[in-house]
Amino acid sequence: MNLTTNYFELFGLPVSYSIDRRQLSQSYRSLQQQFHPDRFATAAEQERRISLQMASRVNEGNRVLRDPIERARYLLEMEGVDLGTDGETLRDNQFLLEQIELREQLEEVQHGADPGAGLGHFVEQMEQRIRQQGEQFSQQWQESSAEAKKTIQRMQFFNRLHRQAETMIDDLI
Repeated sequence: MNLTTNYFELFGLPVSYSIDRRQLSQSYRSLQQQFHPDRFATAAEQERRISLQMASRVNEGNRVLRDPIERARYLLEMEGVDLGTDGETLRDNQFLLEQIELREQLEEVQHGADPGAGLGHFVEQMEQRIRQQGEQFSQQWQESSAEAKKTIQRMQFFNRLHRQAETMIDDLI
C-alpha cells in the first residue's frame, strides 16, 4: 500500500461525494487489522514505522470520508481547488442576511420558554440544511468548483451553528 494513495482508493470506494458507509466501515476494519502497529511490535524498525504511518493514514482517511463537509473539501482538493481557510467568508448578500436571521433565531430559542425543545428543533433544521447543501454539492463538484466551494462554505456555516446549538443543549443539562 502506498502512502500517497487517495482515501477513496485506500478504502476501495469510487471517487464520489456519495459513499457506501457500510463498505467504508468494512474496509476500515480490514485496513486497521492489516496495519495495526501491535501486529508489527516485533518487526524491524522500518516496518514498525511504516505500519504506524499507514494506520495513521487509514484513521485520517476514515475521519475525512465519514464527515460530509470534510469529504466535500477533500474532493475539491483532489481537483486542485484552493479552499482557503474555514473562516473565509462567502460574498453573498442573501446568504449573509440568512446568517444574521439564523443567529438571531438561535439567540431567541436559547432564551425562549422551552430552550431544550427549541434548540433540538434548531439542530434538526441545521442537519437538514447540511444535507441539502450536500446534495447540491454532489451535483456541483465536478461541474463548477467555484459553486461547489460556495456550497462547502454554506455547509461549514450551518455546521458551526449546529455545533453551537448542541453545546447550548449540553449546557442545559
